[in-house]
Amino acid sequence: MEKITKVRKENIMLDYRIETFLCVCKHMNYTKAADELKITQPGVSQHIKYLENYYGDKLFFYSNKKLTLTHTGLELRDAMISVNNDNMHLKNVIKERTTGNKLIKFGATLTIGEFFLPTKISDFLRNNPQTLIDFTIGNTKELLDLLEDGKIDFAMVEGYFKKSGYESRVISNEKYVLVCANDYPLEKVDNFKELFMHKLLLREEGSGTKEILERYLSNHGYAFSDFTSVSIINSIHVIKQLVESGYGISFLYEIAVIKELKEGKLRVVPIAEFDLYHEFNYIWRKNSAFSEFYQTIYHSLLIRKA
Repeated sequence: MEKITKVRKENIMLDYRIETFLCVCKHMNYTKAADELKITQPGVSQHIKYLENYYGDKLFFYSNKKLTLTHTGLELRDAMISVNNDNMHLKNVIKERTTGNKLIKFGATLTIGEFFLPTKISDFLRNNPQTLIDFTIGNTKELLDLLEDGKIDFAMVEGYFKKSGYESRVISNEKYVLVCANDYPLEKVDNFKELFMHKLLLREEGSGTKEILERYLSNHGYAFSDFTSVSIINSIHVIKQLVESGYGISFLYEIAVIKELKEGKLRVVPIAEFDLYHEFNYIWRKNSAFSEFYQTIYHSLLIRKA
């Protein structure tokens, strides 16, 4: 069967049945989709059946009483998310014709949004006075959800994402470090296990900052549960203040603590055989009709020198 993403544009419908399909994909449950859409469950089934007849293949199947997308269902979901995203962007483009102002809606994870982007956004707006921005800061999971819902055009993330669903460009490669207060009783770590006795301050679930450490621990046979004390905080500023006060330790991107390191409020603790870097990425939905526009913004916002 021809890939859904290669079906001609005039054959791709973006209507109430697609909305139903995407809602089922979101919940993987017909009843929950019906509740959200305020229609009956037989109505949901009818919409899915129509799409299966239209595309000539099954979109879902049940396995162990669990709803799962078929290969065709996965292709259709990815294609329709991109179409939905393009539709939302097109609505803004049409609106711009009457206002004379261009609006770009995008998001960034906390580290990128607060410690990497501010001067770049300032330069961009100075060079593009007719452009308005709608800028959202959230964790990687939240931003991917906003992209899928078409609520933002593109995002800049530090966490992991499904590369088959997105076009991406590397923004930078940032160093990931362990930090503590300047007078905290921890100098050099020869064995990672030495850290388990210390109080660890972490970002919330869904943040790239937390996910990178979680993957590192998993790859070395450890887990957060190995630490005697773990606190979850969804603010880098609060984490830094607690670490400065000597409450515990934290793993953060070096770019997020440069100011505190220079002022002597925090210091980096060397860890033997721990030299971790991670990419910051600029992403948008794959197969977007506005791909060229997003690449232009990438160069204008992130690459162009003021």
